[in-house]
Formats: sequence, C-alpha cells, structure tokens
Amino acid sequence: MRNRSDEIVSIIGRKIVNGAIKPGEKLPKVEDLSEDYGVSRTVVREALQGLSTRKMVRSTKRSGTVVLPTSDWQWWDLDVMTWIGDNQGGDGAFFLDLTNIRLGIEPVAARLAARNASEEDKEGITICFQQLKDTINDTKKWAKADYNFHLRIIEASHNSLMISLLKLLHKGLIISREKSMEALHEHPELQQKKPTLEVLNRHHDLYDAIMSGDEERAKTVMTDMILRVQLLFEKTLLDQNK
Repeated sequence: MRNRSDEIVSIIGRKIVNGAIKPGEKLPKVEDLSEDYGVSRTVVREALQGLSTRKMVRSTKRSGTVVLPTSDWQWWDLDVMTWIGDNQGGDGAFFLDLTNIRLGIEPVAARLAARNASEEDKEGITICFQQLKDTINDTKKWAKADYNFHLRIIEASHNSLMISLLKLLHKGLIISREKSMEALHEHPELQQKKPTLEVLNRHHDLYDAIMSGDEERAKTVMTDMILRVQLLFEKTLLDQNK
C-alpha cells in the first residue's frame, strides 16, 4: 500500500510526463503544495525528493523546485515508464527510442541464440511460443507472452549483458508491445494479412530459425520484426504531431 508521499510523486510525475508541467517550469512552494494536497510539509519534501531521485526535478534554495529537461530523466525507472504508458496521448518518441535500442540488441541475440541454445533453452522457447499462440487475441496477455518469448531467446544467447539490459527494460518493453498491437489495428495498411496472423507468422519464422540453428535467418527475421515495429511507432509519432 502506497503512502501519501508516493501518491504525490505519482500525481506530479504524471503531470510532468503528460506536459501539464513543462521542463523549466517551477513547482509551487512546499507550503503551497502542502495546502493543495492536504498533507504535511514533510510529506511534500519526501515527494519532491522522490521526483529528484528520478532526475525529473531539481530543488535549490535560490530557485525553488524546477522541472528538468527530459534528457535528464531516469527513463528506466519503473514508475516513470508506467506514467508514460498510462499517458493517454502516449509518448511515441519514447517508444520509438526504445524500439531503436531493441534493434541494436535483439537481432544479435537471436543469432547467438541460434548458435548457443541448449535443449533446455529450446524447450523454454517452445513453451513461450505456445503461450504466444494462446494469447494472440488478448493484447495485455500477449504483450507479456511476447516479452517472455523474446527474453527466453535472449537468455539462450548466453550473453549476460544483453540479458541484464532487457530485464532492466522489462516494464517499458511490455508497454511498448501493447502500444504496437494497438498501432497494428490503427494502421492495417502496413500489414499483408490480418494483424494477429501477421504477427504470429513472423514469430513462427523466428522460432523455426532458432530451433534449426540458422544464425543468419534468426538475425534477419528478428531485424525485420523490429523494423516493422519501428515503422508503426514512426506512424504513431506522426499522428501525434498532426
């Protein structure tokens, strides 16, 4: 159960993320925030410290509490990614950046998985692929199943740095998958078949490449999959900026 300072961190953090409070703007004084939210000044200071820890604000005696540029934010913080994902406008730029990170990592991981996967790894990937098939018509369940499928592939690469990074990005990657499935239905012109079938077929191609040990095919299929997600988020960002 969250305490009051955590609640205020969330309220103000969401306002910053959705642009209601912009970088460079000052937050109200501690005493004013205390009155606005009906809490003690100590609780407000704890909340501001929470935002400061996430590099979203900086407090000084001379200038007060100022919202920092987005480039300073701790984007991988679980709360920050949750606020971004819950933002009705959706931060297309964030998810596009996240997809670009995936593009730099996951194709190499897929090639390594095709080379290094043990029988145990292959069994785990098979289970995850079956979960994908079982959840393809439920966006939230599918997003988690897809994350697990890709994580199992990365684990099969046996590259500890890649595994650690993808686990760090866990929350953002799941939200990203939910957003990409929504975008598929908003931009059917980008698909050759029904969106769900298109997605599943591509995952099946990746699955087959890894199971058969075809390194270059695994890398190529993974690259193509992520490039398609990249295109979806580029379209989403374009729609947001209209």
